[in-house]
Amino acid sequence: MKAVLRVDGKLVGLNPFVETFLGNVCEAILRSLKGTQDARSAVFQIEGKKVKLHVDDRPVDLHMDRGFAGVLVRDTLLGALAHLRGMRGWSQIILEVGL
Repeated sequence: MKAVLRVDGKLVGLNPFVETFLGNVCEAILRSLKGTQDARSAVFQIEGKKVKLHVDDRPVDLHMDRGFAGVLVRDTLLGALAHLRGMRGWSQIILEVGL
């Protein structure tokens, strides 16, 4: 499982433990969302309170205005990323995962 993290356009180096951990978190998120269980790749993009998700190059609607799937995805990822180097004062986070 491959994970690539960019914060404000800068690549953040991930050690093998963190890379595997983030990959597993993303895989669990995808297995929980409707229609994304068989994903081969995913890109999560967080800007402020907004989160976007593309799975296998297709956008996934997280229903930010009608439910809280997007809020759960955003908060879960931010919790997993919060203590990593380079995460202070961010404005955009992009996490790419190959499953």
